[in-house]
Amino acid sequence: MDQNSLRKLVEGQLLRLEGNAFQDCMDRLGLELYPCDYQPVRAAGPKGDTKNDGYCPKARVFFAAHATRGERIDKTKAKIRGDLEGCLQEHRDVKVWRFLTNDTLPGEVDQFIDNELRARYGGVTIEVWGIKTLADEISKLKRVQVDRIIDVVTVDKPELEVVILSHMKTGRDLWPILSGSLGWLEHDEPDDCTDEEQDLIDGAVQTFRDWSDISGEVQVSRSSVRDAQRNITAILEELAEKGFALYSAMKDSYPFTGGPSPFLGTVAIFRITRVDPATPTSR
Repeated sequence: MDQNSLRKLVEGQLLRLEGNAFQDCMDRLGLELYPCDYQPVRAAGPKGDTKNDGYCPKARVFFAAHATRGERIDKTKAKIRGDLEGCLQEHRDVKVWRFLTNDTLPGEVDQFIDNELRARYGGVTIEVWGIKTLADEISKLKRVQVDRIIDVVTVDKPELEVVILSHMKTGRDLWPILSGSLGWLEHDEPDDCTDEEQDLIDGAVQTFRDWSDISGEVQVSRSSVRDAQRNITAILEELAEKGFALYSAMKDSYPFTGGPSPFLGTVAIFRITRVDPATPTSR
């Protein structure tokens, strides 16, 4: 599994977590990032968790883990303010206060943190690790650490059923596959490519993967989607000019992880073949 697929896997797994399950996952992350310092904390007694879900006594880094997916903006703002101010009241020498969430905070919440909280508490570094940052930080770690954090065992080569591929002639053909996949399998290509042809194929596949990675951001605008599709069409036309055709499909319920409860998702499959320009390539 390549880095981009791993990051998407981690992001998908984080999205599934709620409540204590998310806090437990963040504890495992803290233990991997600060193996000789991090201490998990849980509520106990009349004072609860003293507004501290976990901390590093030596580094003086304090964590607040909260699954905000689908939560109202006013509730999220109140939660962040309460946890930060409670932590500063209960604990000495707080150098970094880090809010961890399995969502991307709305602009209004981000603005509230920057304009109000950071301005008021200038002596503390206030950080927000949303789902993108968490996925990036986790996927940078060694595979065995990633498995411990998201509580799965990854599988590199699961057995696959037969999938019928279709000829992709335009970006409009390929876009649903790129935007609907969490990852992709290693692409298939001719064995007799020249260096120039190999560079062309590698560049095309990398561009397709890049579009897949940012497809969620692109989808918010119809004009952005059309721009993406035009870019992909130009690449497919360049491949065709050099005598290549791209066949692709999606595979559902692909097991990104092993274990008794695997994480299933959709993957893209690419096959690039050499074609005779005089021969129809439709299937």
